Amino acid sequence: MNEPTLSIGELAERTGVPTSALRYYDELGLVRPAEREAGRRRYAESAVKDVGVLLFFQEIGFTLSEIGRFLTGEQDGRQEMIDGKLAELTEQQRRIEVARAALEHGKHCPASDPLKCPRFWAIIEERQNGLSLAESHERAHDTKTP
Repeated sequence: MNEPTLSIGELAERTGVPTSALRYYDELGLVRPAEREAGRRRYAESAVKDVGVLLFFQEIGFTLSEIGRFLTGEQDGRQEMIDGKLAELTEQQRRIEVARAALEHGKHCPASDPLKCPRFWAIIEERQNGLSLAESHERAHDTKTP
């Protein structure tokens, strides 16, 4: 006896993922239907977990392409991908911290208006001179630098 399968609508309902996304996952080879019945996709019960894995990896910052490589790769390759994603997240976190500091300064700026703030314009000028946001921000707040 065959195991019962899910229609794409049932899978969408069980996972909270729109049917259009499930079709796209199929096109990418990430979640394949177990069979087609009268031209309609039918998914094994395990597809609910497969979609859950995709959603988890998307939530922690992986692209669909990266997820595909992760799921089909060897264990060593997975560890490299994890290391790479950790480095990427560390860089994102650093940029967020700099952005937060800049916004906090703008909120409490002694000039009362960020567009009248000499530090704001110093950061803009340094960015135009090729420094990163973090370097520009650091230089603008370094009291030792004129």
